[in-house]
Amino acid sequence: MVSVELQDTFLSLVRLGIGNGTVNGSRFTVHGSVDWEALKVLADRQGLSAVVLDALNTDGTNLTDTIPVQMKLEWIGEVLQNYEARYRAYEKAIGSLAGWYNEHGFKMMVLKGYACALDWPRPEHRPCGDIDIWLFGAQKEADEVLSHTDFTDNTDKIAGQARNEGFRVQNQSRIGELENRVVIDNSHHHHTVFEWEGFTVENHYDFLNVHVRPSNKRMEAKLKELADFDDNLNLNVSDNIYLPSVAFDAIYLLRHCAAHFASTEMTVRQVLDWGFFMEKHHQEIDWDEYIPYLKEEGMYRFYNLMGLFCMKHLGFDAAIFHGLYEDDLLERFSNEIMEPEFKDRENGKLLHSLSVKPRRWWHNRWKNRLCYPDSPWQEFAYGLWAKVLKPSHFWQ
Repeated sequence: MVSVELQDTFLSLVRLGIGNGTVNGSRFTVHGSVDWEALKVLADRQGLSAVVLDALNTDGTNLTDTIPVQMKLEWIGEVLQNYEARYRAYEKAIGSLAGWYNEHGFKMMVLKGYACALDWPRPEHRPCGDIDIWLFGAQKEADEVLSHTDFTDNTDKIAGQARNEGFRVQNQSRIGELENRVVIDNSHHHHTVFEWEGFTVENHYDFLNVHVRPSNKRMEAKLKELADFDDNLNLNVSDNIYLPSVAFDAIYLLRHCAAHFASTEMTVRQVLDWGFFMEKHHQEIDWDEYIPYLKEEGMYRFYNLMGLFCMKHLGFDAAIFHGLYEDDLLERFSNEIMEPEFKDRENGKLLHSLSVKPRRWWHNRWKNRLCYPDSPWQEFAYGLWAKVLKPSHFWQ
């Protein structure tokens, strides 16, 4: 269990690392020793090792001289390799993928991760994972073209710069077996999956899993409508890359966070995605339309708690959120982000999953009520049907 003192130290360092001022005055001080190994584990689990290191390199903390020198050197090396170098490879992969689609007549929008990173003060210090894309309804046709393209003379399109940067190439053996063709995995709900330049790509045909709850079907229709009217371009990487509109992301990012929070866990990194998005775009949101929509879809209290966490723990200005109010659930909400109450995790075996998932669902009823308007029994019934449709993912 993570101690309260360690959590407070971690959150204070995150505030400093993202540039949200000093803590309790002009200088951040900690009385007593810090368990650096435990702090590093917590920072890794929350996806914020680079941000915490940024804090240790500022003048706002007295901790810089207390961390073991060798540990700090290794930490710096990890950030350079696993964050900054990987981010450069990530951008290259996104740019080349968009270029390939454009050459074949498809438009590509980048969702979530990369779009969120652009709102961070240091995008390269946000951990980058999968590449989530939307092809404006042409997913099926694009997958068909991609899966039948022979990359014999251009294997870098599959394994490329990521290998040259020193990253492990995923599924390289499958590439060889299929004569340098991209393998499309169709076993997931709402997106297909393939590898591109060492990164996993999720090609969305739906933004939400419409099979798991009724409210997702309604929200999916709303998101599709908003996505079709998006004309924003990101010229930093490629003229061919579309970004979601603010109206789209105001719904989609919050729902994505809610889905993680309600099902398993949500990290501080995901809360930061929301905080930075609101900080940069709050003036572009139609609040008279947005707030009633959140209330209608049962997400307003979750939205309020996200804003309170950003304000009280991460130093964001309350003015970037609309109408925050005190909520006695904040302490439990915050504790759940720092260390989930339900700690059992599936081990990949069917029988173990059959034991863990129902218990987790029962324990997390309070989180589902916070995030969705659907009844728990509706969710349970829909969830069972979703597993019938994609049984290979029941124990994953």
